[in-house]
Amino acid sequence: MLRRTAKAKDFLVADSPAMRAVVDKVRLWADADAPVLILGEHGTGRELVARVLHQSGPRRTARFVAVRPSFESAEVRPDDGDDADDRAQRALRAANGGTLLVKDVCDVPAPSQRTLRKAIRPRGPRRPERESTGEHFDVRMVGSADLDLESAVAAKILSRDLYEQLADHTIEVPPLRDRTEDLPELAERWVGHYVHEVGRGRLTITQRALARLAQYPWPGNVAELKSISRRLVVRVAGSRVEAGDVDEVLPVVAQRVPLDDMSFEDMVKAKLSGFLKRMDGYPVHDLYDKVLARVERPLFDLVLEHTGGNQLKAAEILGVNRNTLRKKLEQLGMEKGARKRKTPGREDEALDGE
Repeated sequence: MLRRTAKAKDFLVADSPAMRAVVDKVRLWADADAPVLILGEHGTGRELVARVLHQSGPRRTARFVAVRPSFESAEVRPDDGDDADDRAQRALRAANGGTLLVKDVCDVPAPSQRTLRKAIRPRGPRRPERESTGEHFDVRMVGSADLDLESAVAAKILSRDLYEQLADHTIEVPPLRDRTEDLPELAERWVGHYVHEVGRGRLTITQRALARLAQYPWPGNVAELKSISRRLVVRVAGSRVEAGDVDEVLPVVAQRVPLDDMSFEDMVKAKLSGFLKRMDGYPVHDLYDKVLARVERPLFDLVLEHTGGNQLKAAEILGVNRNTLRKKLEQLGMEKGARKRKTPGREDEALDGE
């Protein structure tokens, strides 16, 4: 549980520029008491940001209640016969005077969304009794969601009114892959946490092990790092986590390299590697000619486009005889009046596939 005197820096590791921006937003809006929308991928720590926001504001001595889209949590138990509106109101009552975090607001049922909209209407002059919407809730509303809310609004899954009420104050929590400067401290904190939990001796992480962790894309974000840290504490018998220990517990993922960073030979090799895997168990014929045809076709296309269709200039650029170029174009079905290309077979489809 967060201490009453806790500050954002005590819990939010923010050595990276992306996380420093999050801490700045928390400081800016902690005292505002306005609704806040916390965006980010699952596992990035959206609930932690919400808790620090609550702990940094004027409601810190009151309750912080976090509920799922169904409005159930440890603090809010469902009653038999509750409908969506009843559950939302019970959650609001539980958080009265404090902060209510509604996780994944896109998944909140429409009746509950209407209840939330009423609960977070801006305070102003008292409305006539006939316009009263019923029970008043003194709650700071915080919602969490992924980054594609506009699509959810367009699909009428999320109410635009509710979205606009929340979106005036938005905090975007970056994925772990975009804040690798924070990874060493995060890893050390979680390893230290589990070391203390199981009561074993100190466990340090070597620089090579940290470098291995930094190379991993972390699709599960900080939540995945937490799980990996627990596995390391269980696995490593000595006092140091080495690179080999990390290799043993990290999932194997395909490393994606930007095309601009790959040589032409590497791109061809990667394509042919995939082709041979797809053709495993099938006969392969004329691979040399098939590969050359696929290299020649885009090459001729681009050079002819560059010369405005002038085959003589294209032949000069390519360093081939004009008649040779014309014959090649006919063979590839690129010359006007050339015969239609044959229907692609399995090998052709495999070469063209991903």
